[in-house]
Amino acid sequence: MNSPSQDEWEQLLDIDDSDLRLSATTQNPNVPNVRKIPGPAGIVQTVMILKNSDILEGVDLAMTQEYIRKVVDEGDDSDFRSGPWVNATEFINGDGGMMVGVFADIQKFCNKGKVEKVVGIIKSCTPNVLGDLTVTLKDLSGLISGTIHHKVLADEILAKALIVGAVLVLKNVSVFSPKQSGRHYLNITIRNVVKVFYNDELVSMTTKA
Repeated sequence: MNSPSQDEWEQLLDIDDSDLRLSATTQNPNVPNVRKIPGPAGIVQTVMILKNSDILEGVDLAMTQEYIRKVVDEGDDSDFRSGPWVNATEFINGDGGMMVGVFADIQKFCNKGKVEKVVGIIKSCTPNVLGDLTVTLKDLSGLISGTIHHKVLADEILAKALIVGAVLVLKNVSVFSPKQSGRHYLNITIRNVVKVFYNDELVSMTTKA
């Protein structure tokens, strides 16, 4: 696979980090802390957790139906039954949105080179020569590669949260699409990060410019 050159990344990296409230957390306190059941029963458990949380938050249940259909279609995919993914889904629904897979057809969701909302599971993460983190993210539609800017990693709490299995909730993410490769990459800066859900002790944080 042809990867973006260092010069291309340097030109596209946006290092202007405006004021932004960030948070890294393991779970929403409104979601029950329950042991995840393996196998098909776990899908039913996930659906019930989401349904109950929607009722508690007063969210229209129809907003969760597309996600539920996706979970069932995926079958026994542990990624979409994990605690971080369930908690991220509850967060998105509680904010008036719903889970939508964008990676498989990301150009469809781009507006002036940016995607308004991204929710993805970290499937792999490796530091690169620029001090950034090269990641592979997964959503309901597929996989995509990207880079998390080193200013995100400079925060100790966020750096701790950015592990395989964590779920990123991002906004207004730049998409880099080199013509010669035909592939797409996410350029994730500190101002794109809305929330990180991960498997660890409960941590919340706020940063100020």
